Amino acid sequence: MKEKNYISSGFSMQSMIAAALPSYIFPALMSFLSGYFLQKTELMAASYTTIGLSSLLSTILSFIILYQFRLRKILARNKSIRSFLIILLMMALGLVFTFIANLPSERFNIIFSAFLGAAIITIRQQIKDYKDEKN
Repeated sequence: MKEKNYISSGFSMQSMIAAALPSYIFPALMSFLSGYFLQKTELMAASYTTIGLSSLLSTILSFIILYQFRLRKILARNKSIRSFLIILLMMALGLVFTFIANLPSERFNIIFSAFLGAAIITIRQQIKDYKDEKN
């Protein structure tokens, strides 16, 4: 039996894995198929490295940031502002990474994949404001 004051959370290891797997698989699969049909081997190789991995890392980092926002009750009601800030942060991290790793040819792939990963998780994940609920 559940306690009356128990607050269920959408932030668990299972929900992070459920969000992270599609964020790697779908961008990698879409870009691999595009490279296959366009006969671009560099796109097929980038699909599971720079494209898939940057989307996966962006999703995991965004999930952790959203979890911290929930704990600290930051922007609990402003989903659009919260999503916008996290998406910008992930894109900026992707840009910084491409400069540090000296990957100018992969800059677009990494930044766009970081955008996709952050956008999907921030739009899907809920942060509830529990102070207005009655027990």
